[in-house]
Amino acid sequence: MKTGWLFDQIQELFAHAHGLTTGDVPYPLRSLIEREYERLDPRNILDIGCRSSRYALPGYDYLGIDPNSDHVTYCRRKRAGRFEEMSAGHLDVADKTFDVVLCLSVAHHLPNDSLRRVCSEIKRVLRNDGVLISAEPVWPVVRWKLAAGLLECLDEGRWFRYEQDYIDMLGSEFLIEQRRTITDQFSQTLLLLCCKKASHATG
Repeated sequence: MKTGWLFDQIQELFAHAHGLTTGDVPYPLRSLIEREYERLDPRNILDIGCRSSRYALPGYDYLGIDPNSDHVTYCRRKRAGRFEEMSAGHLDVADKTFDVVLCLSVAHHLPNDSLRRVCSEIKRVLRNDGVLISAEPVWPVVRWKLAAGLLECLDEGRWFRYEQDYIDMLGSEFLIEQRRTITDQFSQTLLLLCCKKASHATG
């Protein structure tokens, strides 16, 4: 699994310690996604680059994909849902299959050309009225800079970007309906809720 498992364990430890000492929600993104699930009531959810599938919530038709077979094996043992070893750039699923696509902390592992390919695949498998939920850590790092630096190193992402970079890139492919910046104990996370543009939905 390289350092993916270790990254998740360290993040869990720091997040819960921060929550206990401050009273803050350890994973504000999880709470936000839970609320979006309730609002959207999706029939099918695709989680791209699911890794440990922290957002595989019970009660939904959930498919998590990851190119790492160890991550898939772990999720099949520990999480609710279906899990497949698959590349986000070549999704082996039919067109217009999913109501919600999650793409969380994936883009900073991809160079621009690969990220554009993933966006194209997301558009293909997303239903016309579906929603892409994207969340990415963005520079600059805040608060616990030492811990954030350690996690950034373990995370193995090579293409960290600024907030405007993601807004420009996703905005060229999707209609951005909601934009929010979450500041937790490690970093700033840009949360974007996107839908297909009219030209893509009718195509």
